[in-house]
Amino acid sequence: MFDVQAIESLFSLLVPLLFGAGAVATGLATNQSNLLARSLTFKLAFVSALAAAIGSWWWPVDGVWFSHAPLASIMLLLITLLGMVLGRFSERYLAGDPGQRRFMIWLQVILASVAMIAITNHLLVFLVSWIAISVSLHQLLMFFPDRPRAALAAHKKFIFARIAELCLALAFLLLYVQYDTPFIDRILVQVSGATEVPAGAQIAAVLMAVAALLKCAQMPFHGWLIQVVESPTPVSALLHAGVVNLGGFLMILMAPLISEVSAAQWLLLAVAGPTAVFASLVMMTRISIKVRLAWSTCSQMGWMLVECALGLYELALLHLVAHSAYKAHTFLNAGNTVELSMKKRLVAVNEPGPKQWLAAAALAGLFMLPTVFLSNEAGTAHMFSWIVPGIALTILLSEFLSAGGGVLTVARGLVIGAAFWALYWLQKTFFGLLLAPPESQASLLEVVFVAALIAILVRGYYQIRYHRFSPAGARLYRFLFAAGYLDEWSTRLTLKIWPAKLPDVVRPRAVVSVSSTSGSGESA
Repeated sequence: MFDVQAIESLFSLLVPLLFGAGAVATGLATNQSNLLARSLTFKLAFVSALAAAIGSWWWPVDGVWFSHAPLASIMLLLITLLGMVLGRFSERYLAGDPGQRRFMIWLQVILASVAMIAITNHLLVFLVSWIAISVSLHQLLMFFPDRPRAALAAHKKFIFARIAELCLALAFLLLYVQYDTPFIDRILVQVSGATEVPAGAQIAAVLMAVAALLKCAQMPFHGWLIQVVESPTPVSALLHAGVVNLGGFLMILMAPLISEVSAAQWLLLAVAGPTAVFASLVMMTRISIKVRLAWSTCSQMGWMLVECALGLYELALLHLVAHSAYKAHTFLNAGNTVELSMKKRLVAVNEPGPKQWLAAAALAGLFMLPTVFLSNEAGTAHMFSWIVPGIALTILLSEFLSAGGGVLTVARGLVIGAAFWALYWLQKTFFGLLLAPPESQASLLEVVFVAALIAILVRGYYQIRYHRFSPAGARLYRFLFAAGYLDEWSTRLTLKIWPAKLPDVVRPRAVVSVSSTSGSGESA
C-alpha cells in the first residue's frame, strides 16, 4: 500500500523546493541554460501543485508538518500559476537589463517562501517563511536603488514589516505556550472544542490582526504600497497579486480563533473598514494607472479584512483569489489598461435619473433574490455578501440605462449584469463548500458599523462621479486628492524614529547649445 499522506506531502513540498532550486540555478547558470532552467522550474512547480491538489481532493488525509486542506491547495495553485505568468513576462520585460538575474533569483525565493507558508502546519516554519518574504521583497523594491521614492517606500516597508513580524512572533509564542503544540491544526482543534478562549490566545489573536493589517498596507501605514510603483512592473504585479494579501490568508487560516475573539474582529473593522472606504474614494481622484491600482489594492485588502471580521471567510478567500488574478493581469497588461482608461475618460458621464436608479435596483434585485434563497445562508452578516455586490450591480446597470445608447446598450448591460451575478454566486458557493468556515455571527453593532461605511462610500462615489465640480464636490475632491495627508504624517514620523539616507535626485545635465559652443570656440 502507498502512503498517501507521504505522497501528497512530497508533491506539496516539491513546489517550494523547485523554486528554491530555481533560484540557485539562476545564480549559477549561463544565460541560455538559465532561461531553460527557469522555464522548467515554473512548469514543474505548477504540475506538482496540481498533483497535490488532485491528491488532497480524491484522498483527503490529515498531515502533520504539512497541510493538505483545500485552502493550502488553492493557494498553492494560485502561487504557481502566478509564478509561471510572472516568470514568462519578466523574461521579455527585463531582457537586456543588468538586474534581470538578480530579479529572477529573488522572485523565486519569494515564490518558494509563499508556497511554504501555504502548505506548512508548523508555527515556526510559517514565521520563518513570512520573514523570508519580507526580506526578499525588500531586495526587489530596491531594484532601482538610485530612485528616492523607491528607497523611501522600501525603508517604510522595512520598518512596518519588522513590527508585523514581531507581533506575529509574539502571537505564535503565546499560542505555543497556551496549547503546548507548534502544529496549527492541533491548536485550532483545541480552540474549536473549548467553551471559552484563554486570555493568552485572545492576545495572540489581536497580535495576528495587527500583523495582518500591517501586511495588507492599511491606513495610516499604506504609503509604501502607493510609492512602490517606482519599481519594475513585474515587482508591482508580484506584490499586489501574491504578497500583500498574505494578511488575509493569515486571518482565513486562523479563522476558528479570530471568530471567537471580538477584540480582534473589532480591530480589523476599526482599521480596515475606514481604509477600504477612504482608499476607494481616493482612487477616483488619481490619474496615473499604476497609482490608481495601488489605491485599489489598499481598498480591496481592507474589504477582505472586513469580511474576515464579519466571519465571511469563504467570501474573503474568493476576494483573495479574484484580486490576485485581476491585479496580476492589470499590471502586466498596463499598456492596454492605460488605453482603455483614456477611452473611458472621453465618454460623457450622464447622471442617472430617479427612474433609471429604480429600474437598475429592480433588475439587480431580480438577479439577487433567487441566488439569496438558493444559498440558504442565515445571519445578517451573510446578507452583506449579497447586498454589497447588489449595490455594485445597481450602479453598473444605472450607468448602462443612462448611457442613451438605446435597446442594444441596455441589453448589453443586462447580459453583463446577469453574467456578473451568476459568476459571483457560483464562485462564492464553490469556495464556501471548499472552505467550510466556522459558524460565527456578527453582532448588531458590527453590522450597523459596516452598513454606515457602505452608505458613506456610496454617497462619496455619487458626489465625486456626478457632482465633482459643485462646491461640496470640489472640497471633497481636494481632500481626497491629498489623501488626508496621512502618508505625509506617517513618513515624517517614520523618518524621525528611524532616519534613512535617501539617494539624491538625479538632475539632467544642462544642454549646451551649438551656437554657444561655436561662439566660445571662435572667441578662443
